[in-house]
Amino acid sequence: MSFLIPQLLWALPAAALPLIIHLISRANTRVVDFSTLIFFDKMEHDSIRRLRWNQWLVILLRTLILLVLLLLLARPIVKGYFQGWMGDTASTLTVVVIDDSFSMSGEARRIGQGRRQGRAVAILTDLFENLADQGNRGQVVILRATDGRTLYNGTAANLPKVEELVSLFRPGYRQDNLQAILDSLSSPAFQDGARLYANREMVLISDFQVHQQGVLRQLGRDMTTWADWHFFLMPVTSQDQNLAVINANVETTIPLVGELMDVTVTVRNTGEEPQRNIPVQIVLNDVRSGQLVVDLNVGEQKTFTFQVAPTIPGHQQGYAAIERDQRPGDNRFYFHTFIPEEVRVLLVEPPDLDPSFPGLALGALASETPHIQFQEVSPADITWEPQNYNVIVLNSLPGVPRLLSRRLKAFMDGGGSLIVIPGPDPEHGQALGILIEQLDLPPVELTPQRLGSPLPLDNQVLESSLFSQAFARERDLDALPRTSLIYPVHPRGQDEMVLRVQGNYPLLIRTGSGTGTVFLFALPFNLQWTDMPIRGSFIPLWHRLIYWRPASSVLADVRVGDRPVLAVTPRQSTQSMTLTAPNKVTSLIIPDMRTRTITLRNLQEPGVYALGPTGNRQSKALQALDQGAKFRVNIPQEELTAGYLSPTALASLFGPDRAFILAAGGPVGEHIQQARFGRELWRPLLYLLIILLILEFIISNVYNSPRRPVPDNPRG
Repeated sequence: MSFLIPQLLWALPAAALPLIIHLISRANTRVVDFSTLIFFDKMEHDSIRRLRWNQWLVILLRTLILLVLLLLLARPIVKGYFQGWMGDTASTLTVVVIDDSFSMSGEARRIGQGRRQGRAVAILTDLFENLADQGNRGQVVILRATDGRTLYNGTAANLPKVEELVSLFRPGYRQDNLQAILDSLSSPAFQDGARLYANREMVLISDFQVHQQGVLRQLGRDMTTWADWHFFLMPVTSQDQNLAVINANVETTIPLVGELMDVTVTVRNTGEEPQRNIPVQIVLNDVRSGQLVVDLNVGEQKTFTFQVAPTIPGHQQGYAAIERDQRPGDNRFYFHTFIPEEVRVLLVEPPDLDPSFPGLALGALASETPHIQFQEVSPADITWEPQNYNVIVLNSLPGVPRLLSRRLKAFMDGGGSLIVIPGPDPEHGQALGILIEQLDLPPVELTPQRLGSPLPLDNQVLESSLFSQAFARERDLDALPRTSLIYPVHPRGQDEMVLRVQGNYPLLIRTGSGTGTVFLFALPFNLQWTDMPIRGSFIPLWHRLIYWRPASSVLADVRVGDRPVLAVTPRQSTQSMTLTAPNKVTSLIIPDMRTRTITLRNLQEPGVYALGPTGNRQSKALQALDQGAKFRVNIPQEELTAGYLSPTALASLFGPDRAFILAAGGPVGEHIQQARFGRELWRPLLYLLIILLILEFIISNVYNSPRRPVPDNPRG
């Protein structure tokens, strides 16, 4: 224990004044002569003893009253939570980091006031009142957690009002970047300036999600840069009623017009109370397409599958939504996919190939589906341009001319989809070897392997395949296509086995080349090798193969604050593009001609973004990109799903006497003062002084009360 005014301790001997006065009064006692002592003999011995005890008790109480009064004036304090505090606010640097990430948004019930208030505003109001009570002498720096922007840097005397600061740190949709802020504060430039202050403290206002655990542990255990710093952790109040849609995704990889498309939706209860009978709806192209009711306990999440049917080709965009609660920002999650209005397919095969089963299948599809444009050319034809096609099919090539090789390379660099079907003859195997080398495809043994007996497709792999719907009518093994000859293919780590024959023989491999996709068959469509061309699944399989690339999104899953990079063709890299946000605000995107990429920035809010050419230009080089240039952007996943660190877990991340945790809704200013300087004992001493005064008044009254007079002629 120490004293704020220790000079008054020299007056403590004055507490002995009642005893000194009593002793002096006894020394001045007068002797009075009595004629007789008969009346004293009749007094009770215990009454005299009681009067003496009362006398000494009054002296003791008066001594304690003086002692407590002197201690009260000297202002005793117990030891503070932090070590080494100098006690002078003029030499205090306070760095306040406000978490303005998405998880801090919404409202919470203000403890003790029965009303709702912004989660960060409630605790910031109490903090500002305490900073203003520093005697207007300390230095205050206020930072924003998502981008490290300095909201204020000055003395406590000039602190802005909370209302003025709210607009600058209002939580958005981004994720906090606490690590970047600590890195900037760890710089020698800042630390050298901080050492000019005797007291250095950091106040972290956040909900302290679990993903911050590593950063906080590193901060709490760093005994070099942050050795002399004190930390105040101020968790915001939690939300009692809140549901979040944390995912909505199109599971059907190749959606088609008129066919059901599966959309999975995941909802989680991130509040503190169970939620019952909450409607969840799915919206596709601004039309509500389904709804269900969900019950969720605290911390529980459930996943549901909606089935919706696109009615027109083009961009399919929508969202899953729940009704409004304490944090409406997480009540909607966007999804997007694309069904092209036109797919341009080029079949390259020898002109004398008869029959051409791929040609027959593609021709039938083109005649039945108006938005499929189909053309056949020979390997020596040089009249076609790669950028004019979405899908190129190479069937039974006897050789690979140099011009064809260059155009295929340009096609793959532009992100096209290539389907390779080997031929049955040895010269076809040589052409396949050239393609494997030039396009970096999986190794293939060019000598066919005859199977012991015709084997059907592996149903186990087929069930999980992206093309399983093509065989929807042939689930029985006896009805599946069979194969008797095969080119052994050796998939690499990044290659996907789409179809497989029983016995673990790959039949169809999906791989990559450049920025495009390659489907490599392990056998020709020859009736001596397989009966697949005459099966009913042959045309549905081709339907999904040619829709693979056009139906896929440019970007599968982008979050607010991301900066995704897209590859573009050489011609596209010479033209600027426009990025349109959900609020219709546009920004100019300049491709990097050196790397042939574009970097997307300014993704600041959830929704569906559009990327396209500037102005009204619609060149063929940009058509493919423009068709798939819409993509969905959602709130960062950790801001939706991460749990929160408890006060005990927070305390364990810091060393002893390093961090002081301020409970939400408590007296912030009083707790900060106690942590800095310790706790003053004036209040209990004042209570004790009042009690002593009351006791002294009662006992001294009894002691000094008039005695009953003794009669002149007592009678026995």
